[in-house]
Amino acid sequence: MKVVLEKLAKPSVNLKRLVGIDEKIATVESLIGKEPEDTRLIGVWGTGGMGKTTLVEEVFNKLKFKYDGSYFLANERDQSNKHGIIPLKKSIFSKLLGYDVDIDTPNSLPEDVVRRIGGMKVLIVLDDVNDLEDLEKLLGSVDNFGSGSRIIVTTRNRQVLKANKFDEEYQLRKFSSEEALELFNLNVFNQKDHQREYNELSERVVNYAQGVPLVVKVLAGRLRGNEREVWESELDRLKKMPLREVYDVLKWSYNDLDRKEQQVFLDLACFFLRLRKSVNVGSLKSLLKDGESDNSVAVDLKRLEDRALITISKDHSLHEMALEIIQSKSSEESFVFMHDSVQEMAWEIVRRESSTQGNRSRLWDPDDVYEALKNNKVKLKLIFHFRHCFCALLKS
Repeated sequence: MKVVLEKLAKPSVNLKRLVGIDEKIATVESLIGKEPEDTRLIGVWGTGGMGKTTLVEEVFNKLKFKYDGSYFLANERDQSNKHGIIPLKKSIFSKLLGYDVDIDTPNSLPEDVVRRIGGMKVLIVLDDVNDLEDLEKLLGSVDNFGSGSRIIVTTRNRQVLKANKFDEEYQLRKFSSEEALELFNLNVFNQKDHQREYNELSERVVNYAQGVPLVVKVLAGRLRGNEREVWESELDRLKKMPLREVYDVLKWSYNDLDRKEQQVFLDLACFFLRLRKSVNVGSLKSLLKDGESDNSVAVDLKRLEDRALITISKDHSLHEMALEIIQSKSSEESFVFMHDSVQEMAWEIVRRESSTQGNRSRLWDPDDVYEALKNNKVKLKLIFHFRHCFCALLKS
C-alpha cells in the first residue's frame, strides 16, 4: 500500500515542462543563504532566451513566504519605459508595506517609507533590468531594507551588476544536449505519439538549438502535432531564416549597443567568426581597430562579452570547431566565441538592411557577392578589405 501511495503522490509527468531547474534553483538559494543577517544583492545574467525569468520566478514563489514582504517586477525595462520610475516605485512600496504610499520624486523615498521598510525583511525581484541607474532609482539605498532582505535582479547586461556592486553573480549557461532533448520531448510529444519515429529529426532540432531553451521551446511549438514532412521543411527553412521569436528576443541586446559596438559585433559575426571557429583576441584587436593608435576595440569586446553576445575564454576547446592552428598557441592567449543563434541574429540584421536601406553593408555568401557584382545594386564597402584581413587572420 505504501508503494502505491508513493507512486500516486509522485507526478509521472513534468507538468511545468521545466528541465534542469532544480539544480539552478539550489544554486540561487545557496547564494541567497549566504550572510543571512546582511541585506544582499544577487544577480542572474545571460543572453536572452536562457531562462533567467523562469528561474527567478520559481525561486521567488518558493521563498516569498519566508519574508515580511515580497514583490516581483517583471520586464522592468519595458515597464520603466512605458510607465516611468515613479509609478513603479509606488507599486513596489505599496505592496511591500500593505497600504498605498505617496511618492512624488524619482530619486528619493519619503522618510516614513524608509523608516517602515527598515524594519522589514523583504524579497524583491527586478526582472530584465538594463539601465545601470534603475536599481537605485526604484529602491533607493540597499541599506534602507531590514536585516536579511534579498534583492534579485536579472539582466542581459553584466555591467548592471558591476556598477551596483552586487554581492553575488550567477550566469546562466546553455543546456547540455541531453537537457535540450529532454526539454524538446516534454514540449512536443504526447504520450500517444510515436516518438521513436522522430528521433533523427529531434536530434537535428537539438543540434540547431545549441542549448538555448527559447529556441527549443519555439521549435517544439511549431512542430507539435505535425507530420514528418512539416518537420523536415521547417528545419530546412532554418538554414535561410532564423526563428522570428528568437530573433526578436536576442535583438534587444544588439539594440542596446552604441554604433561602434554594433559595427564590431556585425563584423565578428559576418566575417571573423563566419566559419564558427574560435579566433585569437589579440588578432581581432589588431584587425578591428580604426587606426594604429586606436585601442577602443578592447572596450568594445568587453561590452559584447558583458551582454553575453560573445564569450572570451582561454579554453579554445569551448567551441567544438576550434581552429587546429591555435592548438599549439600559448595557453595564456584568449579566444572569442559566438553562439550560433546570436550569429544568425546578426546575419538577419544585415539581410534586412536591403529592405530598409536599399543595400547591405556586408556580404559573405559567394552567391550574394556574385549577384551584387553582376547587378551592381549594392555598395561593396570593405568586402575585399575584409577578405584580405580574414585570410591574414587564418594564416596568423
